[in-house]
Amino acid sequence: MMFHGNFQTRPFCYRLFPDTIGADAMLADAITLLTTDPPALPETKAAALLREHYGLEGELEVQDSERDQNFLLRSTSGHDCVLKIASSAEAAAITDFQIAALLHLEHSPVASRVPNVIRTRGGDTRLRVPADDGRVHTVRVLSWLPGVMRRPDEVNQIALYRMGETLASLGKALRDFEHPASDYPLLWDIKQAQRLQELLHTVTDAALRDVLRGHIDAFASEVKPRLTELRWQVIHNDLNPGNVLFDSRDDRKIAGIIDFGDMMRSPLVIDVAVACAYLCRRDDGSLADLLEFLRGYDAVTPLTDDEFELLPYLVTIRNVTTVVISHWRASMYPENQAYILRSADRALHTLNTFGRRSPSAVTREMQEHCGNHD
Repeated sequence: MMFHGNFQTRPFCYRLFPDTIGADAMLADAITLLTTDPPALPETKAAALLREHYGLEGELEVQDSERDQNFLLRSTSGHDCVLKIASSAEAAAITDFQIAALLHLEHSPVASRVPNVIRTRGGDTRLRVPADDGRVHTVRVLSWLPGVMRRPDEVNQIALYRMGETLASLGKALRDFEHPASDYPLLWDIKQAQRLQELLHTVTDAALRDVLRGHIDAFASEVKPRLTELRWQVIHNDLNPGNVLFDSRDDRKIAGIIDFGDMMRSPLVIDVAVACAYLCRRDDGSLADLLEFLRGYDAVTPLTDDEFELLPYLVTIRNVTTVVISHWRASMYPENQAYILRSADRALHTLNTFGRRSPSAVTREMQEHCGNHD
């Protein structure tokens, strides 16, 4: 497969030679990606870039992003799109990996439910643009998908089932996709959760800190060694409620999946675990939403017994990851602490929900609901 972009970038080399780079260095790169100031391209320059290189004009709207700078273009042509300006801390090879994945999906059954890459007038899929502060950013333009976002408690059971179907279909479409930059340091990569030990000091509640440390230690010693036995491929890796679009005319239908910024090569079941981590937050402790999502996924891509067995542990470690990263970020931005820690509170609710059940009991409940396992 042809590689797009500059292969010789420091963060990317960590993935190629993991034995030659220390865990501390990998953690430092993962942290740098989340702590580097996002791009600050002036709106006038963004508009000029779109006009000159893409022949696109219209009104620009700023969009939220964890580490990039995004503009929604309300195009005069009626075809809205998103201008994405990547963080200077993100290696060009990683951005090219994300672009290559979307290009691959353009010829798949899920093409209409993921953003499409819009080429420049010269046919390029991305540009390298210098900013006024001297940093250089990779820029690409993606189609804007119509649809609305909903909170988990607003999603009906039919839509949850179809969410599962859609994620499984996306996974099937990515099954034969490979790219040399698909393995890189990312703080949200739960298979590397042991790195979070270095951030635990930001959790000021000693009792909570001990609980989190216990989960991380157990994952590293009991779960991570078994991941090599599972199915691996490139996955979306971030199906949270903000990345699912629902049909505005029919709330039972899934309009699309967005934000491929955390995608990487990983065990397939981690894609499922990340989504499930956001679907067990009912006040009554019920797993009904998670189970219906899982039933939809399993109908398209049946999970193996090993994947079912490890899924409760993976959902737990995703929520542990959310709690630790939220506390770490709150320590860096104390003025926004209350807002940032809302994510931690929701994740703690899920940890408590799972804590009232044994992992084996959760696995049995999952398998019984899917109806195709003994």
